[in-house]
Formats: sequence, C-alpha cells, structure tokens
Amino acid sequence: MSLIRTIMWKLAKRAAADPRVQRAAVDAAVKVDGKIDKAADKFVEVAAAKDPAREAGRVVGRFFGGSNDDNK
Repeated sequence: MSLIRTIMWKLAKRAAADPRVQRAAVDAAVKVDGKIDKAADKFVEVAAAKDPAREAGRVVGRFFGGSNDDNK
C-alpha cells in the first residue's frame, strides 16, 4: 500500500507543477465560485421574500387574535 501511495503522491506533485493543469484548476475554481455566488444570491432573495419566523408569528397571531389583517 505504501508503494501505491508514494506513486500517487509523485504523480500528483508532477501534475500540480504543470502550468496547463494549474490553468485548468483556476478555470474550474472560477466556474464553481460563480455558481456558488448565484446560489447564495438566490437563497438571500428567497429568505428575504418569506421569513418563516414572521409567517409563523402571523399565523399564531391570527389564531389567537382572530384578526385577518396582514398589515399589522
């Protein structure tokens, strides 16, 4: 097992030193970062549009208060 680990480590070091591999890694990281940014923006939009705690409070307030007015 140690021999396989050593060979894999040497291959990984050689690949990491290759400028083409480095460029491909940077390109992949930029793409993933952009996708994460878009997902985070979408999450913030959804969270801002509908706050679960506020909605639950309104439901409880309507139940105990008997009011159907959402403008409180």
